[in-house]
Amino acid sequence: MAARVASSNEVIHSIRIAIGSVAPTVIRAPQTEALLAGQTLSPQLIKQAQATVMREVSPISDLRSTEHYRRTVTGNVLAKCLRQLGSG
Repeated sequence: MAARVASSNEVIHSIRIAIGSVAPTVIRAPQTEALLAGQTLSPQLIKQAQATVMREVSPISDLRSTEHYRRTVTGNVLAKCLRQLGSG
């Protein structure tokens, strides 16, 4: 996952999220981006964004990982990124 965020005082002015290994090619997460843009970070918003990004991805299970694991990790990585953004 890669994210580019413009923020100040825990307000996300704009965000772009790219994710690999969860679709046939690298994808963006436009629903999650739209949810976060213009919002003030809070634990509730982070949980909502985590759930949204997990619905946006369409990973497969293969010998390296399961669909469930990839979906869960995607949500967890985004949540960690947003928590770090809010603490710094």
